[in-house]
Amino acid sequence: MPTATGIIAEIQAKVDLLAYVSQYVTLRKRGREYTGLCPFHAEKTPSFSLNAEKQVWHCYGCDAGGDLISFVKRYENVEFPDALRMLAARAGVALQESSDLRRRRSEREAIYEANAVAKAFFSDALSKSAEAQAYVARRGLAEATCERFGLGFAPDSWDGLTSALARAKVDLPTAARAGLISRRQNEEGYIDFFRRRLMFPIFNLTGEVIAFGGRALGDAEPKYLNTKNTPVFTKGQHVYGLAVARKAAAAQEALIVVEGYMDCLALHQAGFGNVVATSGTAFTPEQARELRRVANNVYLCFDGDAAGQAATTRNVDMLVEEGLHIEVVTLPGGRDPDDLVREGGPEAFATLLAASRSWTDFKIDAAIQRIERRFASKSDVARQAMAVIARVHDPIEKDQYIKAMARKLDVDEASLRSLRPALVATQNERNGGPQHRRAPAPPRRGLSFERELIQLILARPALLDEAMERVATEDFEDEELGRTYDVLHNARSTIAQGVSPVSVLSDAPNVADLTRLALSSPPLDAQEEAQRFERILERFDRRRMQRRLYHVDAEMNRLFTEGKSVPELLRDEYNSLSVTLRGAAPDKREGKH
Repeated sequence: MPTATGIIAEIQAKVDLLAYVSQYVTLRKRGREYTGLCPFHAEKTPSFSLNAEKQVWHCYGCDAGGDLISFVKRYENVEFPDALRMLAARAGVALQESSDLRRRRSEREAIYEANAVAKAFFSDALSKSAEAQAYVARRGLAEATCERFGLGFAPDSWDGLTSALARAKVDLPTAARAGLISRRQNEEGYIDFFRRRLMFPIFNLTGEVIAFGGRALGDAEPKYLNTKNTPVFTKGQHVYGLAVARKAAAAQEALIVVEGYMDCLALHQAGFGNVVATSGTAFTPEQARELRRVANNVYLCFDGDAAGQAATTRNVDMLVEEGLHIEVVTLPGGRDPDDLVREGGPEAFATLLAASRSWTDFKIDAAIQRIERRFASKSDVARQAMAVIARVHDPIEKDQYIKAMARKLDVDEASLRSLRPALVATQNERNGGPQHRRAPAPPRRGLSFERELIQLILARPALLDEAMERVATEDFEDEELGRTYDVLHNARSTIAQGVSPVSVLSDAPNVADLTRLALSSPPLDAQEEAQRFERILERFDRRRMQRRLYHVDAEMNRLFTEGKSVPELLRDEYNSLSVTLRGAAPDKREGKH
């Protein structure tokens, strides 16, 4: 994407990395850096680190790292052009793109545009449909709630949306790839994908509509019809309502997760602003990570029927493995949150929320219920319960669970404690429990003077020009660092305009190592920094002379061996290098060495 270097520098100057990342990661200041739980992998101990002064971030757990643009690319799963557009919009910076590039916008952006047109069409249709308005009123949804979540209506028409998209100059094949319309069978042209349905836009965290869910107003099947997988939407990777609930969830440090769209809207309307919905009962690790980006504490509130409770049991292990603290809200049998708040008001749901149980209590109680239904032996239940308890890290809490379990099962406490961790783990595997293991981070490399130079340049780009005057790419013995230095050399003008060196290196295979290197740079005053820089350059000078001395010595030895005379200039260079490197050295005379 041909974008002026100054534009990138302006974006980086206007969009602060700390402010941006703090929208998605809860960060706490620790020394010179900010730490939090990494949004890119499951963890319970913070390993994500951000340096606001250097404008770089790194995760010591999964070894990801980079600058502002790198974070946006990874978090939003977009390429560089889209990441830059998102940041430019936030910074109020106009991107200087060619007219041809503007005509050939990325497929993702074209789909966002098509979805925006569809959302406006559905919203207008809702305001004009007596049937849809009656349904919304019957479900108790206020106009403000509908507007906040962007509700709409897909009319019972074969081509209403198709025509609206065409009028808006939206490319119809792109709209088809967005899942909004479908090709007619055995005919040319397109027809609407959604018809006679209440429409629920699904937003990503940056506010773009990425998909729709449609609820049938009549008896049509399926009751809920969702957008199929598209270049901007993959089923099972997003959570409904998260963009709306994000602020309230961050303030309360907790999310409430329900099953359906209507439950989510009903609870928001009742004053529970931190509610999201899964669009089904099958939770995925990707959805769990979406939640963890906003809050670590989750109230899991699936319907009180057998299917809902079975879904809760299935999901708990995975959510815990993804680093979330889970509380289970038990609803009365056959009831859902929408029923509760419409009949009993906000207080009815608040009471259930206050009575929530920890995931360990829920799992243990579920195991005991199997004894009562005679589907499991007391021994099997004890082993399953101990497998759950084994994952509780706090020793006092774990001790209390074992005592409670012994009382509930009416077994000897010592017998429960005798179960070995290995036996518990084996039982957990036999029961199909998650066995996720984090891959170990690469070992940290020592700080050679070559790495010191790169580190100093990353921290102080103004030193690059002086370094280039005295150190060449071929002076590096570490080939990877040499390639890094060469990239920096070729990007001198770009860096001089204010673009971060980490941005320049964002596509380098060793960018994580370089980011970690930049973060570990110690704070130095101007004098200390100058002394360190000069010392590093002197190390390069000295090694360069050592290499030259080695080659001169080898050449002189070759000449001696062949019985040839050694040129005076070569002898003088040898003596000069020897004196410089080691002090006075014996003069190499012709025929002697």
